[in-house]
Amino acid sequence: MDTNNHKGHRKRMREDFEKGGFKTWQKHKVLEYLLYNVIPVADTNDIAHNLIKECGGFVNVFHTSKKRLMSIDGVGEKTADYICSLGEFIQYYNTEKYNTDVFVLNSETSENYLCNLFDGKNRECCYMICLDPKNRIINQEMLFEGSFESVELDVAKVLRSAVKSDASQVVFTHNHPSGILKPSNADLVTTQALEHTLFFAGIKMLDHIIVADGKCMSILPYLKGSGMNAKINREIKKNNRR
Repeated sequence: MDTNNHKGHRKRMREDFEKGGFKTWQKHKVLEYLLYNVIPVADTNDIAHNLIKECGGFVNVFHTSKKRLMSIDGVGEKTADYICSLGEFIQYYNTEKYNTDVFVLNSETSENYLCNLFDGKNRECCYMICLDPKNRIINQEMLFEGSFESVELDVAKVLRSAVKSDASQVVFTHNHPSGILKPSNADLVTTQALEHTLFFAGIKMLDHIIVADGKCMSILPYLKGSGMNAKINREIKKNNRR
């Protein structure tokens, strides 16, 4: 692309953006436009295509390490820094969007909140969300990054954190990067242990939710179906008789 055509192309892109933003744009066009801010002259269309291809998708571009970005054709240190800063900004924005001082977690708000929480996470992560009696978020904490199959969760540590946050109730949530929206046996066993421990501390476990491919599913119906809640109830009755 020669310089005159290139300048004309950028001008047309800016005019299109002023008319309607990114709503109807293809992903590579959005990235091409964003790169104008850090690459003043070169053709950013090819770079945008390279980034999306090498990172495995548009969203992954903003969660790729600086070192990996710089290995992609057309991406220098300044461009890599810019892309990383955009990724951090997205995370910061999502956190501020759901300001914990005013945000209430309920059936209408939880799906968007939880999906945003795991946006860009390529590894399995587990969070505890601490709530006050009115379902307002007090605190959220990542408990681990790995998987329930390979990580032994420190239930006592989780309890201490919930008590320290002065939580009346909590919601646990973890993602399945595989896209499979179904709990594993490890998910059920861990949920049982968490519910049991929190109960005796006077903290209610409202739910444990799996997030996969932008969808959410509660583990609790599976827990009840497995008979694990019956075990917990037997322990509660024993405790009450003492």
